[in-house]
Amino acid sequence: MDTNNILEVRKLVSGYGKLETLHGIDMSVPSGSITTIIGPNGSGKSSLLKSISGLIKTWEGNVVLDGKDVTNYPANKLVYEGMTMVPQGRVVFPLLTVEENLVINAFSVKDKNVVQERLQKAFDFLPILSERRKQFAGNLSGGEQVMLSIAKVLMQSPKLLLLDEPSLGLSPKMVDFIYDRVQALADNGVNILVVEQNVRKALSVADHVVVLVLGDVRFEGNPQDLESKVDLGTLFLEGRIA
Repeated sequence: MDTNNILEVRKLVSGYGKLETLHGIDMSVPSGSITTIIGPNGSGKSSLLKSISGLIKTWEGNVVLDGKDVTNYPANKLVYEGMTMVPQGRVVFPLLTVEENLVINAFSVKDKNVVQERLQKAFDFLPILSERRKQFAGNLSGGEQVMLSIAKVLMQSPKLLLLDEPSLGLSPKMVDFIYDRVQALADNGVNILVVEQNVRKALSVADHVVVLVLGDVRFEGNPQDLESKVDLGTLFLEGRIA
């Protein structure tokens, strides 16, 4: 493994049932980066995140996190290895308060003092959650639920944070705010891998980009090189027609 990469995915093949959706994926997440995966709907972007994070089985290939092969580790075990994921769809416990959602997600931490320290950091990072700390999560707005979903995984202090479509269903103003916080996380040393359908927003924060079309990587590299090397319009049209 390249020691400059926090994550390496090599020859990964996966899918659902007998349907192969990922056809030998090679990609990496450089240490200290925001890496974004973009591509047309149905290209396997979310499937790739789920394979990396242990939510679906990798059929062939390897997932290596910080030098350790974690292929097919279950998602709960990956938390202890330093990888956490915010799935698509604002996953919160609606009948628990904001504070209870956060505390319960610190299941890997045994020291109660550390839990309280992380709770305070989460509230400092997203002050609106502090104001809502005794409110049921199900009563939060869509944007606030996304914030809570991110804050929940921060209670685990990850090395690598995976985000699946964080802008989905949000207003442009809230999308800007969420990505401002994503950038702040990266600035504070959290490695980030994000799948995003909002290509312009994804590229505005990316240090490294992967273009996925129909289960294959068509480009990986510096976002500044993307326009000169890839015709995104053609690739996205190809993905929609197929």
